[in-house]
Amino acid sequence: MKSITIGCLVRHRNFDAVGLVVGHTMWDGDWGAFEVKFNKPVNTGTVKNMTHFVDRADRWLLLAGCDNQ
Repeated sequence: MKSITIGCLVRHRNFDAVGLVVGHTMWDGDWGAFEVKFNKPVNTGTVKNMTHFVDRADRWLLLAGCDNQ
């Protein structure tokens, strides 16, 4: 199974927005988190013009761009 790392193309499960992983940090004691720069601004519900987002690792789906094993 491939892992998400910096440089991967990912999709956010809730926003359905696509972007590149630009950073990794810890969300809490159990979960990591990814910092993502979206390809185009996200405008969903009350969210307007969001270009950058940090969220827990399980909320991102790997699309492409990672050749790790």
